[in-house]
Amino acid sequence: MIEPNIFSSPILHLFMLLMTIGGIFTVIGFVVRAEIIISPIKGFVVGALVHDETYTENNTKITEYTLQCLLGVISINVIWERQDG
Repeated sequence: MIEPNIFSSPILHLFMLLMTIGGIFTVIGFVVRAEIIISPIKGFVVGALVHDETYTENNTKITEYTLQCLLGVISINVIWERQDG
């Protein structure tokens, strides 16, 4: 009888990919001195998100960056702002 090999599972490959993305996001957070938030999720979510938004506050242009990696029941969020002018 052939035994299943856990290392050939596509779910394991997805998990390892998301762990790598989460690690890269965390390193980026340390480099840009961002706020890094690791929190539990009520439910199960898998994926990654990269977002930036530019707005003006007190005649200053501010760009807010968000990196988010969701690993099942854990969320890694990296948030920082950059002022332009």
